[in-house]
Amino acid sequence: MAKIAHRFLTGVDMRPLRLLQLGAGLLLISAAVVAFGVIPPVRADTYPLATPDRAVPAFWANALLNVLVAATAFVSSRAGSTRPAPRRILPGVAGIVGLLLGLVLIDAATALSGHGPGMRGAVVALWVCVCLDLVGGAAMVVSAFLRRG
Repeated sequence: MAKIAHRFLTGVDMRPLRLLQLGAGLLLISAAVVAFGVIPPVRADTYPLATPDRAVPAFWANALLNVLVAATAFVSSRAGSTRPAPRRILPGVAGIVGLLLGLVLIDAATALSGHGPGMRGAVVALWVCVCLDLVGGAAMVVSAFLRRG
């Protein structure tokens, strides 16, 4: 009842903002899983053709970009703009970048799946991150379409 009263009194629909915050939270979780569940096993990878010195910085870059996209989405959900374009474009762009980050991790997960049984945990963690990034990015894109402009 309080949500209906809030929407009636302020004219603001909270669903797109909640979707945007959900997407930001999922991307933060994905960054944490990459940092703590993927990077340590990849650093210790003993597969003959493995290149951890090149893979670890790429995973750190993915985790950092996830944090930046999540921060952008969260700031966009909290900022009240009188112009409709920033309220719709910023979450849409953040969502598309989140989707692209998830697609990049698909390649990493398939590449690491051939590195033997020692990398199974990292591969599972990467697939979890792929799902989190794709769902989070899609939630941000949907929230951009649902926001009134």
